[in-house]
Amino acid sequence: MINYRSFFKNKKITILGLGLLGRGVGDAEFLAECDADLLVTDLKSAKDLAPSLAKLSGYKNITYILGEHRLKDFKKCDMVLKAAGVPLDSPYIAEARKNNIVVEMDASLFCKLAPDALTIGVTGTRGKTTTTMLIYEIAREHFKKQKVFLAGNIRDIVTLPLLKEVKKGDIVVLELDSWQLQGFGESRISPHIAVFTNFLDDHLNYYHSTPLMTGKERYFEDKAQIFIHQKQKDFLVAGEKVSHLITAKYHGKLFHHPTTVSGKGVPKDWNIKIPGEHNLSN
Repeated sequence: MINYRSFFKNKKITILGLGLLGRGVGDAEFLAECDADLLVTDLKSAKDLAPSLAKLSGYKNITYILGEHRLKDFKKCDMVLKAAGVPLDSPYIAEARKNNIVVEMDASLFCKLAPDALTIGVTGTRGKTTTTMLIYEIAREHFKKQKVFLAGNIRDIVTLPLLKEVKKGDIVVLELDSWQLQGFGESRISPHIAVFTNFLDDHLNYYHSTPLMTGKERYFEDKAQIFIHQKQKDFLVAGEKVSHLITAKYHGKLFHHPTTVSGKGVPKDWNIKIPGEHNLSN
Protein backbone atom coordinates (compact mmCIF):
# COMPACT_ATOMS: atom_id res chain seq x y z
CA MET A 1 0.00 0.00 0.00
CA ILE A 2 1.16 3.55 -0.71
CA ASN A 3 2.12 5.66 2.31
CA TYR A 4 -0.80 8.05 2.06
CA ARG A 5 0.48 10.40 4.79
CA SER A 6 3.72 11.14 2.99
CA PHE A 7 1.78 11.39 -0.28
CA PHE A 8 -0.37 14.26 1.04
CA LYS A 9 2.04 15.91 3.49
CA ASN A 10 2.79 19.58 2.63
CA LYS A 11 0.93 19.31 -0.69
CA LYS A 12 -1.07 22.40 -1.67
CA ILE A 13 -4.52 21.02 -2.42
CA THR A 14 -7.52 22.99 -3.64
CA ILE A 15 -10.81 21.34 -2.69
CA LEU A 16 -13.41 22.38 -5.26
CA GLY A 17 -16.76 22.06 -3.48
CA LEU A 18 -17.28 21.50 0.26
CA GLY A 19 -21.04 21.07 0.45
CA LEU A 20 -23.30 20.02 3.31
CA LEU A 21 -23.60 16.26 2.80
CA GLY A 22 -20.50 15.37 4.78
CA ARG A 23 -18.19 13.92 2.13
CA GLY A 24 -16.41 17.19 1.44
CA VAL A 25 -15.98 17.74 5.17
CA GLY A 26 -14.67 14.20 5.66
CA ASP A 27 -12.16 14.63 2.83
CA ALA A 28 -11.01 18.00 4.23
CA GLU A 29 -10.60 16.55 7.75
CA PHE A 30 -8.59 13.61 6.47
CA LEU A 31 -6.30 15.75 4.29
CA ALA A 32 -5.81 18.31 7.06
CA GLU A 33 -4.80 15.50 9.44
CA CYS A 34 -2.27 14.38 6.80
CA ASP A 35 -0.70 17.87 7.03
CA ALA A 36 -1.75 19.00 3.58
CA ASP A 37 -2.04 22.75 2.95
CA LEU A 38 -5.72 23.10 1.99
CA LEU A 39 -7.70 25.77 0.21
CA VAL A 40 -11.44 25.02 0.24
CA THR A 41 -13.59 26.91 -2.26
CA ASP A 42 -17.36 26.74 -2.61
CA LEU A 43 -20.00 28.91 -4.29
CA LYS A 44 -22.13 28.74 -1.16
CA SER A 45 -21.66 31.41 1.51
CA ALA A 46 -20.18 30.89 4.96
CA LYS A 47 -23.69 31.22 6.37
CA ASP A 48 -25.01 28.46 4.10
CA LEU A 49 -22.05 26.21 4.93
CA ALA A 50 -22.07 26.92 8.68
CA PRO A 51 -22.60 23.26 9.78
CA SER A 52 -19.71 22.06 7.60
CA LEU A 53 -17.40 24.90 8.64
CA ALA A 54 -18.09 24.23 12.32
CA LYS A 55 -16.75 20.68 11.95
CA LEU A 56 -13.52 22.01 10.43
CA SER A 57 -13.00 24.92 12.82
CA GLY A 58 -10.11 23.26 14.68
CA TYR A 59 -7.81 22.97 11.66
CA LYS A 60 -5.28 25.75 11.12
CA ASN A 61 -4.08 24.49 7.74
CA ILE A 62 -7.33 25.24 5.88
CA THR A 63 -8.02 28.50 4.01
CA TYR A 64 -11.53 29.25 2.73
CA ILE A 65 -12.75 31.08 -0.37
CA LEU A 66 -16.55 31.06 -0.13
CA GLY A 67 -19.32 32.56 -2.24
CA GLU A 68 -17.10 32.39 -5.33
CA HIS A 69 -14.34 30.51 -7.12
CA ARG A 70 -11.18 32.27 -8.27
CA LEU A 71 -9.10 31.21 -11.25
CA LYS A 72 -5.91 32.06 -9.38
CA ASP A 73 -6.60 29.26 -6.89
CA PHE A 74 -6.20 26.76 -9.75
CA LYS A 75 -2.84 28.01 -11.00
CA LYS A 76 -0.23 27.10 -8.37
CA CYS A 77 -1.54 24.21 -6.28
CA ASP A 78 -0.27 20.62 -6.44
CA MET A 79 -3.68 18.99 -6.78
CA VAL A 80 -7.36 19.81 -7.21
CA LEU A 81 -9.85 17.52 -5.45
CA LYS A 82 -13.11 17.91 -7.37
CA ALA A 83 -16.51 17.28 -5.81
CA ALA A 84 -18.81 14.98 -7.76
CA GLY A 85 -21.24 17.72 -8.78
CA VAL A 86 -18.61 19.86 -10.49
CA PRO A 87 -18.65 19.27 -14.28
CA LEU A 88 -15.42 18.25 -15.98
CA ASP A 89 -15.85 21.15 -18.43
CA SER A 90 -15.74 23.64 -15.53
CA PRO A 91 -13.48 26.64 -16.36
CA TYR A 92 -11.70 26.06 -13.05
CA ILE A 93 -10.86 22.48 -14.00
CA ALA A 94 -9.71 23.79 -17.39
CA GLU A 95 -7.45 26.29 -15.59
CA ALA A 96 -5.93 23.54 -13.47
CA ARG A 97 -5.23 21.42 -16.54
CA LYS A 98 -3.72 24.40 -18.37
CA ASN A 99 -1.27 24.68 -15.49
CA ASN A 100 -0.50 20.93 -15.47
CA ILE A 101 -2.19 20.44 -12.11
CA VAL A 102 -3.58 16.97 -11.46
CA VAL A 103 -7.37 16.78 -10.92
CA GLU A 104 -8.58 14.01 -8.62
CA MET A 105 -11.86 12.73 -7.17
CA ASP A 106 -12.19 10.92 -3.87
CA ALA A 107 -13.16 7.38 -4.94
CA SER A 108 -10.66 7.12 -7.80
CA LEU A 109 -7.90 8.67 -5.69
CA PHE A 110 -8.63 6.10 -2.97
CA CYS A 111 -8.26 3.26 -5.49
CA LYS A 112 -4.95 4.68 -6.73
CA LEU A 113 -3.57 4.83 -3.19
CA ALA A 114 -4.88 1.40 -2.13
CA PRO A 115 -3.77 -0.77 -5.07
CA ASP A 116 -3.29 -3.88 -2.92
CA ALA A 117 -6.94 -3.98 -1.85
CA LEU A 118 -9.46 -5.79 -4.04
CA THR A 119 -11.92 -3.19 -5.37
CA ILE A 120 -15.41 -4.09 -6.55
CA GLY A 121 -17.17 -1.20 -8.28
CA VAL A 122 -20.91 -1.15 -8.93
CA THR A 123 -22.66 1.21 -11.33
CA GLY A 124 -25.84 1.39 -13.41
CA THR A 125 -28.83 3.66 -13.83
CA ARG A 126 -30.91 1.57 -11.44
CA GLY A 127 -30.08 -0.99 -8.78
CA LYS A 128 -26.66 0.37 -7.75
CA THR A 129 -27.36 0.64 -4.04
CA THR A 130 -29.20 -2.67 -3.71
CA THR A 131 -26.53 -4.55 -5.67
CA THR A 132 -23.70 -2.87 -3.76
CA MET A 133 -25.25 -3.80 -0.41
CA LEU A 134 -25.90 -7.39 -1.52
CA ILE A 135 -22.29 -7.83 -2.66
CA TYR A 136 -21.01 -6.23 0.55
CA GLU A 137 -23.07 -8.52 2.79
CA ILE A 138 -22.21 -11.65 0.77
CA ALA A 139 -18.50 -10.77 0.87
CA ARG A 140 -18.62 -10.17 4.64
CA GLU A 141 -20.30 -13.54 5.14
CA HIS A 142 -17.90 -15.44 2.89
CA PHE A 143 -14.48 -13.85 3.42
CA LYS A 144 -13.48 -14.33 7.04
CA LYS A 145 -9.75 -13.55 6.77
CA GLN A 146 -10.12 -10.18 5.03
CA LYS A 147 -11.94 -7.07 6.11
CA VAL A 148 -14.70 -5.88 3.78
CA PHE A 149 -15.40 -2.16 3.45
CA LEU A 150 -18.26 -0.18 1.94
CA ALA A 151 -17.38 3.01 0.05
CA GLY A 152 -18.25 5.35 -2.81
CA ASN A 153 -21.71 6.86 -3.21
CA ILE A 154 -23.01 5.59 0.14
CA ARG A 155 -24.74 7.94 2.55
CA ASP A 156 -22.66 8.92 5.60
CA ILE A 157 -19.53 7.13 4.34
CA VAL A 158 -16.45 9.12 3.29
CA THR A 159 -14.10 7.11 1.11
CA LEU A 160 -10.63 8.72 1.43
CA PRO A 161 -10.33 8.24 5.24
CA LEU A 162 -10.67 4.47 4.69
CA LEU A 163 -7.00 4.61 3.68
CA LYS A 164 -6.29 4.59 7.42
CA GLU A 165 -7.94 1.17 7.78
CA VAL A 166 -7.61 -0.80 4.54
CA LYS A 167 -4.80 -3.37 4.38
CA LYS A 168 -3.38 -5.54 1.62
CA GLY A 169 -5.92 -8.17 0.54
CA ASP A 170 -8.93 -6.41 2.06
CA ILE A 171 -12.04 -5.97 -0.08
CA VAL A 172 -13.66 -2.61 -0.84
CA VAL A 173 -17.13 -2.53 -2.41
CA LEU A 174 -17.85 0.86 -4.01
CA GLU A 175 -21.12 2.19 -5.33
CA LEU A 176 -20.10 4.52 -8.18
CA ASP A 177 -22.35 7.00 -9.96
CA SER A 178 -21.48 8.51 -13.33
CA TRP A 179 -19.96 11.65 -11.76
CA GLN A 180 -17.61 9.67 -9.55
CA LEU A 181 -16.62 7.58 -12.56
CA GLN A 182 -15.39 10.76 -14.25
CA GLY A 183 -12.55 10.61 -11.75
CA PHE A 184 -11.71 7.05 -12.83
CA GLY A 185 -11.62 8.25 -16.42
CA GLU A 186 -9.37 11.15 -15.48
CA SER A 187 -6.99 8.75 -13.68
CA ARG A 188 -7.36 6.00 -16.30
CA ILE A 189 -8.11 3.30 -13.75
CA SER A 190 -11.03 0.92 -13.15
CA PRO A 191 -11.97 -1.33 -10.21
CA HIS A 192 -10.64 -4.89 -10.25
CA ILE A 193 -14.19 -6.20 -10.54
CA ALA A 194 -16.71 -4.00 -12.36
CA VAL A 195 -20.45 -4.57 -12.04
CA PHE A 196 -22.74 -2.69 -14.47
CA THR A 197 -26.41 -3.34 -13.65
CA ASN A 198 -28.28 -1.58 -16.46
CA PHE A 199 -28.34 1.56 -18.61
CA LEU A 200 -31.43 3.76 -19.05
CA ASP A 201 -32.25 7.33 -20.07
CA ASP A 202 -31.35 9.50 -17.07
CA HIS A 203 -29.39 12.63 -16.07
CA LEU A 204 -29.89 14.05 -19.57
CA ASN A 205 -30.44 17.50 -18.02
CA TYR A 206 -26.75 17.26 -17.04
CA TYR A 207 -25.41 15.44 -20.09
CA HIS A 208 -26.14 17.88 -22.89
CA SER A 209 -25.58 16.87 -26.49
CA THR A 210 -22.51 18.19 -28.30
CA PRO A 211 -21.72 18.29 -32.04
CA LEU A 212 -19.84 15.00 -31.59
CA MET A 213 -21.96 13.09 -29.06
CA THR A 214 -25.53 12.90 -27.82
CA GLY A 215 -26.19 13.42 -24.12
CA LYS A 216 -26.97 9.72 -23.75
CA GLU A 217 -23.66 8.77 -25.38
CA ARG A 218 -21.78 11.07 -22.99
CA TYR A 219 -23.61 9.50 -20.05
CA PHE A 220 -22.67 6.00 -21.26
CA GLU A 221 -19.06 7.07 -21.75
CA ASP A 222 -18.82 8.12 -18.10
CA LYS A 223 -20.41 4.85 -16.98
CA ALA A 224 -17.96 2.90 -19.14
CA GLN A 225 -15.02 4.16 -17.08
CA ILE A 226 -15.87 1.43 -14.58
CA PHE A 227 -14.44 -1.19 -16.97
CA ILE A 228 -12.59 0.45 -19.87
CA HIS A 229 -9.24 0.68 -18.00
CA GLN A 230 -9.32 -2.83 -16.57
CA LYS A 231 -6.30 -5.12 -16.84
CA GLN A 232 -5.89 -8.76 -17.89
CA LYS A 233 -6.76 -10.22 -14.47
CA ASP A 234 -9.81 -8.01 -13.87
CA PHE A 235 -13.47 -8.94 -14.36
CA LEU A 236 -16.59 -7.30 -15.80
CA VAL A 237 -20.09 -8.45 -14.84
CA ALA A 238 -23.07 -6.83 -16.59
CA GLY A 239 -26.82 -7.08 -16.81
CA GLU A 240 -28.21 -8.68 -19.94
CA LYS A 241 -29.16 -5.56 -21.93
CA VAL A 242 -26.17 -3.42 -20.98
CA SER A 243 -23.86 -6.34 -21.78
CA HIS A 244 -24.97 -6.17 -25.41
CA LEU A 245 -24.34 -2.42 -25.46
CA ILE A 246 -20.85 -2.86 -24.04
CA THR A 247 -19.94 -5.61 -26.50
CA ALA A 248 -21.23 -3.62 -29.49
CA LYS A 249 -19.51 -0.36 -28.55
CA TYR A 250 -16.22 -1.66 -27.13
CA HIS A 251 -15.65 -4.83 -29.16
CA GLY A 252 -11.90 -5.32 -29.54
CA LYS A 253 -11.05 -2.88 -26.72
CA LEU A 254 -11.76 -5.19 -23.79
CA PHE A 255 -9.59 -7.89 -22.23
CA HIS A 256 -12.72 -10.01 -21.73
CA HIS A 257 -16.32 -9.98 -22.84
CA PRO A 258 -18.70 -9.20 -19.96
CA THR A 259 -19.99 -12.03 -17.82
CA THR A 260 -23.70 -11.56 -18.51
CA VAL A 261 -26.26 -12.09 -15.76
CA SER A 262 -30.03 -11.80 -15.48
CA GLY A 263 -32.80 -12.59 -13.02
CA LYS A 264 -33.59 -15.70 -15.06
CA GLY A 265 -30.52 -17.39 -13.60
CA VAL A 266 -31.68 -17.24 -9.98
CA PRO A 267 -32.65 -20.76 -8.81
CA LYS A 268 -36.35 -21.07 -8.06
CA ASP A 269 -35.71 -22.76 -4.72
CA TRP A 270 -33.73 -19.78 -3.36
CA ASN A 271 -35.62 -17.97 -0.64
CA ILE A 272 -35.25 -14.41 -1.98
CA LYS A 273 -36.42 -12.01 0.72
CA ILE A 274 -36.37 -8.78 -1.28
CA PRO A 275 -39.50 -8.29 -3.39
CA GLY A 276 -39.77 -7.55 -7.12
CA GLU A 277 -38.61 -9.10 -10.38
CA HIS A 278 -35.98 -6.36 -10.76
CA ASN A 279 -34.31 -7.51 -7.54
CA LEU A 280 -33.74 -10.95 -9.03
CA SER A 281 -31.43 -9.19 -11.50
CA ASN A 282 -29.83 -7.25 -8.67
